[in-house]
Formats: sequence, structure tokens, C-alpha cells
Amino acid sequence: MKTNSEILAESLKRVLTGKWFGRILIISILLGAVSNLVNRLIAELFVKYEIQTWFDYLRVKIQALMEGVDCAVPSMAVANQMNGATVFQVFITLVFSGITLFGMTAITLKSAKQEDRNWFRDSFAGFARPLGLAWLGFALMFVVTFWSLFLIIPGVIATYRYSQCWNLKVEHPDWLASRCLSESGRIMMGHKFQRFTLDMTFVLGFLMFMLAFVILERFMPLPDFLSTLVEIVAWPLLLILGMWIAVARAVFYKALPANQDADAQTSSAKIESQTSDPLSVSL
Repeated sequence: MKTNSEILAESLKRVLTGKWFGRILIISILLGAVSNLVNRLIAELFVKYEIQTWFDYLRVKIQALMEGVDCAVPSMAVANQMNGATVFQVFITLVFSGITLFGMTAITLKSAKQEDRNWFRDSFAGFARPLGLAWLGFALMFVVTFWSLFLIIPGVIATYRYSQCWNLKVEHPDWLASRCLSESGRIMMGHKFQRFTLDMTFVLGFLMFMLAFVILERFMPLPDFLSTLVEIVAWPLLLILGMWIAVARAVFYKALPANQDADAQTSSAKIESQTSDPLSVSL
């Protein structure tokens, strides 16, 4: 298993050199645009036909409580309409978040493996199986939430135990959610703390970056043109940091011993099949 330092160095190299920066950027923009467009269309339809969800009611209820005023309780007919609208909104969110996660996982995993073939097509393969991805997202959310009910630590452990579900789904699109969950738990056995420390490295780096930015803005007043220049530089750095995190997680998955053993077995099987067939041996 590679160390976190090796994973960080390899993933940063993937982001800053070659073609993967542009490819990841293209896929993230396209998937984000599709998801935002769908959400905006649903929001516009709900506003046009005066449809509310329970999330809208909860927001209004909280605001009313803060202002010290009463909030009307919805009637039975309105409540039933809100039930249907809420279920529909959650379902659409699960579908398109699953498609987005699948696509981003696919492109970052290809960058970790340096696979150029069909990188664009495979990143949008989630549109062919939206229900399976929505079910995986729901199952993952349910399991992590369930363990989080027993305090924070079991929830954190569950988060890292099942952190490889999307990588496994990309490599095995036909797997059911239950198999992705069980296989993720198996391959992460003994490696959850390393993945935790890898994430904490990025969290600390992000906090230091934001602290430096706040110090420059609040305690070291800069001229307007310098302040604008700092903001212009900050956004590309945050973009690179986000890509670095995603690719580092893919490199971590590729470096897991279970995947290394599987790759070795696949290579051995290919060599054996070639040498066992006299027609495949080149003289």
C-alpha cells in the first residue's frame, strides 16, 4: 500500500501535468450544468403551479419561529400535495446526484489509472442506469445515517468503510448496491484510518488557505486592484484543490492491496492465456 505522501504526489502530478486537468474540468462543468438545469426547471415548475414541499414549509416555519409569529398548519389536501412534491424532489435529487458522482468518479479513476480510452463516454454512462445509481446513493446515505445515530464516531467509521462504493460501481456497473457496500467494507478493512488522515491533510490545507485569505482581507487591507488580484488567484487554486482531492481519492482506491492483487491476477491470466495458445505466440 502506498503512503499518503506518495498518493498526494502522484495525484498532484495527474492534476497539474498532461491532459487530465482539462478533461476533469470539462466533465465537472457539463455534469454540474445538467444537474443545475434540472433543479432550476423543477423549482420554476413548483413556483409556477404554487407547489410546496415539506422543505419549503420547514424553512418558513423556522423563519416564523425566529420572528415570533404563527405559521399556519397545512390542510390535509395541501399536506398530501406536499408529500408527493417532497418525494419527487428527493427522487430527482438522488438520480442526478448519482449521475454526477458516477461521472466524476469515472473520470478521476481514469486519470488515476491513466486510461485514455472512452473517457468522455464513460463519464456520462450514468445516464444509462439512473435508477441503480439513485438506489446506491440512497442505500449509502441510509447506512451512514443509521450508524451516525449511535454517536459521531460510528458514523465516521461507516463513512470510510463504505467510501469506495462509487469506485466499485464505476468498475462494476452491474453490481447491486448491497454488493458495492459489502465489497467496500471488505477492501477498506485496515485502511480506514489512512483514508481519514488523507482527507484530514486536505482539510488542514484548506483551512490554512482560508485563514491566509481572511488575514489578507481583514487584517492587512490591500488596495482594490491587489484585493481583486488575490480573489482572481484564489479561485483557480480552490479549483485545483478540489480536483486534487478527487484524484487523490481515486489514486488511494487504485493503491488498495485488494485492487493490486486483482490487477496482478488479471495480468497473470492474460499472460497464461497467451502462452497457452500456440497461435498467439509471436516468433
